[in-house]
Amino acid sequence: MSDNVPSKPAVLPYKELEEAVWNKDLCAGCRACITVCPGNTLAYDDTLNKPYQYTPCVDCKACLDACPRYGKNYQSFRSGDILGPYLDVRSVRSLLDTPRAQNGGAVTALLTAALEEEVVDCALVMSSDRWIQKAFPTVAYYPEDLRKAAGSKYDSNGVLEALKTVAKDTSVRSIALVGTPCTVESAALLRASTNEYAVALTAKLRFVLGLFCFESFDNAMVQDVAKRLEVPTWNITKMNAGEGRMTVHLRGGEVKHLPLQSLGGHVRKGCKACPDFTARDSDISIGSVGSQPGLSTVVIRSAAGEGLFHIAEDLHYLEAVPGVDIGAIEKVGKLKLKKNGLL
Repeated sequence: MSDNVPSKPAVLPYKELEEAVWNKDLCAGCRACITVCPGNTLAYDDTLNKPYQYTPCVDCKACLDACPRYGKNYQSFRSGDILGPYLDVRSVRSLLDTPRAQNGGAVTALLTAALEEEVVDCALVMSSDRWIQKAFPTVAYYPEDLRKAAGSKYDSNGVLEALKTVAKDTSVRSIALVGTPCTVESAALLRASTNEYAVALTAKLRFVLGLFCFESFDNAMVQDVAKRLEVPTWNITKMNAGEGRMTVHLRGGEVKHLPLQSLGGHVRKGCKACPDFTARDSDISIGSVGSQPGLSTVVIRSAAGEGLFHIAEDLHYLEAVPGVDIGAIEKVGKLKLKKNGLL
């Protein structure tokens, strides 16, 4: 009888993600695994809210480096430090006229400054089909593109999908990306990875702007909101989640509200594993919590983020006002961690 024990067959990387993340409802829906894969192995199932194998795996393991919910990656992001590292925290308002901009409009102001001063060639943001209110990733090359895409999107955080195409464009030298905390975590992992595919993907990524995020919703949420309010989706101009309710702005100026609790069935399962409220690994984080209505809280985290903020100030695209309530940010962030069983 042979003493040789058959070795366990190697598990392909996508199978590791399937077993450790997707099948355990931990997937954040960030699409980083899809974006970094050189073999186009994976696609995203919008109904199940997770990736699936589409073509044969090339076994490069780039997807394992990129996933913010996989093994050591996930553990590295788990922290009770709500605000994270920062250089400064400001309460600001945009001085640009952007009707659909969320709260203080800081994201649009910062990106407009970056494009007009040519410190980036394009910005990757989420836009929306205004007829059915379905979000999709888009590339903004001009300030007008930003104006059209302005406003929060609660049914998708798939902006990384746009990076795969733009990174290959030889005419593009530098990129800004806007995303929720899971997207920001993925970008941080890709930036830190030594995998050749990750390095090529992020070589042009100059700024990462993070959005405060308590949770996101599935694709059916907007349709449900329209049904409950008895309005067609095309009549919705803007939605804003905060203070326990979903505020819905309609064409003509009417504003309606729904309790966020009533939309709980649409919360993505992966959001219940999220350990980050303020997008701690971004260059600049933006949200409404901690500032007065109509203003944005801006957390400047890196030298690059500080430079971009000053450019926007110098161009008079935004202005800072006193009165950031850091305690309020900490309170909401801890509430999220408690809700997710992480604190």
